[in-house]
Amino acid sequence: MRLSAIWEKLRNSGFFGERPPEHPEPTGDDREAEVRALLARPPFGITDLRDAALPLYDRALTHRSYTRTGEYPVTAVDDNERLEFLGNYILDFIIADHLYGGYDLPPGEMNRRLQVTRNTKLADIVLQQGLGIDSVIRRRGQVLTDSIIADAFEALIGAIYLDCGLTVAREVVLAIFEGEIAACDTRRNYRGRLQEYVARENLGELDYAFRQTGPGNSPVWAARVIVGGTPLGKGEARTKQGAAMLAAKEALGRLGEE
Repeated sequence: MRLSAIWEKLRNSGFFGERPPEHPEPTGDDREAEVRALLARPPFGITDLRDAALPLYDRALTHRSYTRTGEYPVTAVDDNERLEFLGNYILDFIIADHLYGGYDLPPGEMNRRLQVTRNTKLADIVLQQGLGIDSVIRRRGQVLTDSIIADAFEALIGAIYLDCGLTVAREVVLAIFEGEIAACDTRRNYRGRLQEYVARENLGELDYAFRQTGPGNSPVWAARVIVGGTPLGKGEARTKQGAAMLAAKEALGRLGEE
């Protein structure tokens, strides 16, 4: 039995003890709009969010400092620590399953590439890709650190898994990490290969330009790569990383290096 099937059975059995509550706590209009707007944008693309699932996602984006007031900890709303625990393992599983099924690699190399999900890197991915998670984390009296951003990201993956299932969670994770995974593969790392080629051949400055296209509720990133002042490639994807990778691939082809 594949690992994905095992995970589905665990989920359906309620093994993790997490489900959207039957009687959710009320969510403020502003907060509801904030959460819905985040989830509707790429790479999440969840536009049919059920009212019953709102507290689950709200919890994923709530730091423990927000739930504790007064002299003693008082839980007004749940924080994201349990969801972060679940999301951490969901994230690792999806990437590990993708590496196992899509790459013919020994265990040591797969483990090295799995490091794209390490906690110290997640905040960079959130910020560099403009995922917007950092702007909707609820906290009180707490500086927004990389650790808080990374935990909220993992908690959100856990919430998506519980609400939408493994297939949707996989689509979201792979869309976010496609560039990171490719960067571990010297052959598929088109951006890295293009940078090395441009430097080796002394072709001049290498630059990328980005813009968003498509409707507001489902934008797409478009990238153009410019070498020595000359546009050489373009690409479109749901993430900036993916668009840049496709643009670099086209540029390598035009340079005869694909």
